Amino acid sequence: MDKREAVRVPVRVKARCRCHGVVIDGFVEDLSRSGLFLRAPEMIASGSSAEIDLHVPGEAPLHLEAEVVRIEHTDEREGMGLRFLDPGANRRELANLMMRQHATTAR
Repeated sequence: MDKREAVRVPVRVKARCRCHGVVIDGFVEDLSRSGLFLRAPEMIASGSSAEIDLHVPGEAPLHLEAEVVRIEHTDEREGMGLRFLDPGANRRELANLMMRQHATTAR
C-alpha cells in the first residue's frame, strides 16, 4: 500500500543535488507537491538535508530544500527519495511544472 500523501507525476527533468559539499547530477523521475525521486549515480545518507535545483529547459532553475527519506539501489531503480522541507516554498512553480509534465505524458 502506497503511503504517500501526494500524487506523483512522472517527469524527466535534470537536477543537481548538493549536500555538505557533495554535488550529484541526476534526473528527477517523479515529482509531487511534497517530494521527488532523483535517479542518480551517487547517494547521500538517508536523513541528510540537501539543496535541489531542477533545470527545466527555458526557465530559471527551481531551487528546493529537501531531506533524503530513502535510498533505492536495485536492478530496476537507483536513486533517492527526497521530501521537501518547506512544501509551500515555490509551490506555484512546482504546480506549474507538474501540470506541464502531466500534459506532456498524457498525450
